[in-house]
Amino acid sequence: MYTPLAFTGFRVWSVVVPARRDILSAPAPAGVVYEQNLSWPDLPIHLVEGATTAGFTAVGECGRGTSRSAVEATLRDLLGRDLLVSAPPTLWMRASAPGSLPPSYPLWSWQVAGERSYILAESLWLDAVGKASGLPAHQLLGGAVRARVPVDFWANRPPPDVLARLVAEAADKGLRGMKLKSDAAGDTAQALVAIARDVPAGFHFTVDPMCAWRTLRESRRLFEQLAALPFEAQVEDPFAYLMVEDWRQARALGHTTIVCHARDEQVLRLALREQMADALNLGGGGAYAFLQMATVAEFAGKDCWQGSALELGVLQHLHLHASACARNCLLPSDLQSEWVREHTLVTPRMQYEAGCAVLPDAPGLGVALDLDAARRYCVDAFEVQ
Repeated sequence: MYTPLAFTGFRVWSVVVPARRDILSAPAPAGVVYEQNLSWPDLPIHLVEGATTAGFTAVGECGRGTSRSAVEATLRDLLGRDLLVSAPPTLWMRASAPGSLPPSYPLWSWQVAGERSYILAESLWLDAVGKASGLPAHQLLGGAVRARVPVDFWANRPPPDVLARLVAEAADKGLRGMKLKSDAAGDTAQALVAIARDVPAGFHFTVDPMCAWRTLRESRRLFEQLAALPFEAQVEDPFAYLMVEDWRQARALGHTTIVCHARDEQVLRLALREQMADALNLGGGGAYAFLQMATVAEFAGKDCWQGSALELGVLQHLHLHASACARNCLLPSDLQSEWVREHTLVTPRMQYEAGCAVLPDAPGLGVALDLDAARRYCVDAFEVQ
């Protein structure tokens, strides 16, 4: 006999979890993008616990800075909906976006979420349906091809002395690399030059200017500095995406790997069509969108990693499950919130071995909210019934 599965109510905690100050450290902001790199931990994140008709609870998380109204709209939409006859990608699928012409294909839920949080709905669905079926989330995503996902450390734009200490800490944790931001003048490149002798053998870096290096002509010396270092240092998003020729010329230098952060399908299409990058960061969305883009990248012969927005533990584990399912997700992923933030507010915490995050095999996402910890960081709480 068929038994529907639905949510009967939700409890919500809006939390603000600080990041470590040494990891956030950077010179004085030189523009709005660098100010945001210091202020992002102050943006609230909503954590959700949903009661189900099956008697268990499922957990979800939305992106940082999502409004309370968007969270409430998402949860009201999910209330009473049979989760076993729906799926996140098609939950809100429609033939066209409001006010636009019909596309060639229907639009996925994440493309038309509007004033709702798609990733909150996706995380709740994967956890609830996984628990109801006794399956870990990666089984609902097509099946894991690996039990461990490589990860790197993360830091903002620390000065050389702080950077050297963070590299030592990362190496002590068994990690083999670190991702760093960079300003338009290449401050991170200068810091790497300063600590080059202290970097352990086999350690690597990803330098991410967030499209701030204006042209190859102006930044050529930075590529040359990075290429001369006694360790690997790849560059992610050096230029604005429309500077296609500069991207291609940077690849042609042969100095270092060039990575494009394909934040959505449009950027991915551009990067592949114009041969802008050697590899891809496919973070920024949900699990199903990541896997769709990873498959396209695989067909183009590109390896990738799973990016993140340094979320809390629910979404970090969602990204871990998705990363384990993509055959070409071979590059170290951005699953570093355990070290960057004071707490990720889930139990058990993400497990790491030999520079990799370990895939849980418990049903659903494999975590529960640490409610005692969540209450310490809570700035608002409410229910949706």
